[in-house]
Amino acid sequence: MLLKNQLSIKHIIKKSVNGNKNTLFLMIHGYGSNEKDLFFLKKDLPEDFFIISIQGLYSIGVDKYSWYDINFNNEKKFINIIQAKKTVEKISFFIHEAIKEYQLKKNPVWICGFSQGAILSYAIALKNSDKIKKVIALSGYLENSLFSTDNNSFNDLEFFVSHGKHDTIIPINWVKKGLKFLKQKKILSLFYKEYESGHTLNNLNYQDLINWIKEKHIYSNIN
Repeated sequence: MLLKNQLSIKHIIKKSVNGNKNTLFLMIHGYGSNEKDLFFLKKDLPEDFFIISIQGLYSIGVDKYSWYDINFNNEKKFINIIQAKKTVEKISFFIHEAIKEYQLKKNPVWICGFSQGAILSYAIALKNSDKIKKVIALSGYLENSLFSTDNNSFNDLEFFVSHGKHDTIIPINWVKKGLKFLKQKKILSLFYKEYESGHTLNNLNYQDLINWIKEKHIYSNIN
């Protein structure tokens, strides 16, 4: 596992087994974590995924990074919108870079984020719905101000959304507002489930996630 610097965002990779026309599976960690955080998923992911896990843009401690500032004391200004929008642009560009650098499929791209990474995953997917088709949002929520809500070409996006019932960081009602938006946009494939957990991924949540990925992956290959 080597931290690579040759593209615009530092990242680690796990190459796919078949080595030809690989599907990009992008991981985006949460606030205060790093690129290794979600990388444990790799052991249970399909072998033809080219896995990339990216490192946050801002250092906030030893091996701790963020994608934008958060104000935990002000719900109305929870997100630094200006920073977050710039990060959405930077990760969107990185996806384009990575596809070219590693010779990956342009479509479909899978994106998986936890907490701050999940918030970004929503926005990046809805901004790049021509490329990104599968979205995994773990313990995050959809922030409308990070992307244009005028775009209606979201129909073929597929979402796995999960949240802890006892999450004290991101209230569950924030998540449900985002689900309402997705339903209004006629998203046809939306898995949502709440778990007996806090701001974390418990065993049942993990198993449901892996099962969903494998099911969607098989279906994608058939079609």
